[in-house]
Amino acid sequence: MIREAIIRKIVERDLAGESLLEDEVRSDDELLHAAAIEDFGSWETALEYSGVRARDVGRSRELTPERTAQQLRRLCTTGYDLAAKVNRSRNRPLYEAALRHHGTWRAALTAAGINLANVSRRRPENFDRETMILWIRQREAAGQSLVYSEVCLENRDKAMAIRRTFGSWSKAMEAANIAD
Repeated sequence: MIREAIIRKIVERDLAGESLLEDEVRSDDELLHAAAIEDFGSWETALEYSGVRARDVGRSRELTPERTAQQLRRLCTTGYDLAAKVNRSRNRPLYEAALRHHGTWRAALTAAGINLANVSRRRPENFDRETMILWIRQREAAGQSLVYSEVCLENRDKAMAIRRTFGSWSKAMEAANIAD
């Protein structure tokens, strides 16, 4: 088998959601495994040439639905891009776990409690310092949470704009005369 054919078969297995663990490939497709070892020297090297990080293979099984949701919330509140395409390449195990547990990336974000209407990472229109302070005070008056992580899950665009503008969530709370 030539290198291109080996790489193509590995990529096809990956796209089909089939295991890329060496022991499982050896038993499922002995010819592919043997050809990969012969041409690339090791299964890990064949994976790397195929665009698959060997260290990520099999790791998605460790992510329970709860841990997957926790990691998605962490990505949201730390400002990472939540686009499926970005996360498929940045953190493949998390992406695969999200799909396995929820069917789609968007469904996984929703299940994690992330409001999809407010995850664009853009500054909301007409949201200057005074408007931000007013928004914070209105949340407080309405009895809504002012815990950054909770606000971020609900309205990431505004929470991140506030944090960027004031330098931190605590400084924004001070500017709004709200004690932490």
